[in-house]
Amino acid sequence: MNSKKLPTKKVMTQIPAIVLVILSGLTLIPTPVRSQTRLTQEIVNNWTDILFYQANPQLSKRQLRPNETDLIREWNAIQQIVPDILVYENIACGNERGWTLEDFDLELFNRQAFDRYPPNDRKVIFSSELNQVADAIFYARNPELSGQRLQSNNSRLANEWLRIRTAISILDPCY
Repeated sequence: MNSKKLPTKKVMTQIPAIVLVILSGLTLIPTPVRSQTRLTQEIVNNWTDILFYQANPQLSKRQLRPNETDLIREWNAIQQIVPDILVYENIACGNERGWTLEDFDLELFNRQAFDRYPPNDRKVIFSSELNQVADAIFYARNPELSGQRLQSNNSRLANEWLRIRTAISILDPCY
């Protein structure tokens, strides 16, 4: 039986050249968090930090200590809902895409940027998702009220919720 020998040597020498040509055309650039199209734990943690420190400016973005269980519970409560309130879309920072609040009103944000505020002032973000964040923070601070709706006759608690909501509404979407 006469069997033909396959040109394995020739094929094997050509494959590395092809791979080399393909690889030489690649440029590896670190991808910034805002351009990642898949929601990662890093993005969730970044958003959690932003919202947490907006609600707690007295902490000056310092790291939480292990004995600060109330603050850790609050941070964890925010982290639980962040994946549900973010979408990947055009953001208010030029033509970039990134993670933003699901119902962030870019048109309203830009309108108030020119109508009401000097260029460098912070603007209020209107988003119903921030109500969920305010709820998470409020109930983390008041665990005895968990699962209960606020009563309209309890102005102290209503004012506390409103202070939280206002604090987290003043965000810069271009962080």
